Amino acid sequence: MDHWRRAAPIVLTAVVALAVAALSQELAEPLDAFEPLVGTSWIGRFTSSPAPPFDHHIEWKAILNGQVAQWTKHVEAVDFTMETYFYWDAELGTVAFTQLANNGIHSKGVVEFEDRGIALVGVAMQTWGLAEFRQTFEVMEDGTLEDRYYSRCGADWSPEHVIVYRTEADEV
Repeated sequence: MDHWRRAAPIVLTAVVALAVAALSQELAEPLDAFEPLVGTSWIGRFTSSPAPPFDHHIEWKAILNGQVAQWTKHVEAVDFTMETYFYWDAELGTVAFTQLANNGIHSKGVVEFEDRGIALVGVAMQTWGLAEFRQTFEVMEDGTLEDRYYSRCGADWSPEHVIVYRTEADEV
């Protein structure tokens, strides 16, 4: 029994060190534009008044030795979860993404890097068919993160929603 008492602090230290190392992964070069977001957690709501006042929680992290940036979104009030994976696609020669959601909608596409943010341009595979979309993420001067979603309407993009996020630390 005494052996386990002496080993417990060593095991605990090793576990904590591994957890810290996993959280502090640096992203590979093609993904380094995501660095400002990695390790952050945000909470936001739709900005339009008729939209339900549900909290949207997102968390950004680096996974798989920095070869993938991951964005996880939860909307507890409607039991919604989505995971988005950003990675270098050698065949396309660009950063691509795949989104998987628990409501059966899955998306894929490419990432465009803009002056103040990123844009996801892709296709959502929904039960009724395919839908082209463009979703932008931009950190604003006031420190908020704006998520703007557009769907293809003919040759144009039609605005669908805006969600403004604040870091969870700001919410406390």
